[in-house]
Amino acid sequence: MALSSALQKKIEDEARKFWGVHAADSGFEEITRGKEVGHRIADYVDDRTTALLKVNFDTRYEADSKGMPRKRSMGDVWISEKGVFYPVNVKAGLQDMNGQPNLVSMQKLLDYLFNHWIDSYYLLIVKFALGDHIQQKTVMVDLLDWLDFVAYDAGPGQIMLRERDFFDALASGHRPVKRTMAEKVDHLFVRFESGVESLIRNRKTRLKRQKQRFKSFGDTAFVVDQSTLKFVP
Repeated sequence: MALSSALQKKIEDEARKFWGVHAADSGFEEITRGKEVGHRIADYVDDRTTALLKVNFDTRYEADSKGMPRKRSMGDVWISEKGVFYPVNVKAGLQDMNGQPNLVSMQKLLDYLFNHWIDSYYLLIVKFALGDHIQQKTVMVDLLDWLDFVAYDAGPGQIMLRERDFFDALASGHRPVKRTMAEKVDHLFVRFESGVESLIRNRKTRLKRQKQRFKSFGDTAFVVDQSTLKFVP
């Protein structure tokens, strides 16, 4: 299924047009000052973009067992088309071509695919470059079409976007590899399995090292020794 290309383009165009106007608002300018600008922009743009989608499109929130919006839903909002709801995750912040922002939990994404609850996972990416004139990049993609441009860290369990490679590919007109659903899930699971196995090996090595140090810890009297530390005024 997946969202139609026409609806995807409409969503992308609406967000681009909105931020083309509202990036000059006093509220936006205010959050670009001070520390942790990227985090403040992300929260602000996420909230306002989600509100924009709620106003202009047929949307829902995923509900928990009590009928309340689920706090850790797959999507910031779910957009309906032909009776099916599709998760849309708004990812906003400063343009950082060396960054690898978190996208979604690998385990959660696999669970939703294994349960046949979704067949796509949309990212509405809004990035800003600050200066005398604030510039933006806005794009909407299905993560499952761009799996060659993600990384996976089994520690926190997050799929991350290789931002520089992704935007370079977009700029060059790259078309993602076409995969069946089975191939997409296989690609994800291979990454998941490899990451978890590597994490287990690393944890076992760390445990072995700490066990050795623990066993020898009580062999001598405990005396504070800061000779290998460095301090500055």
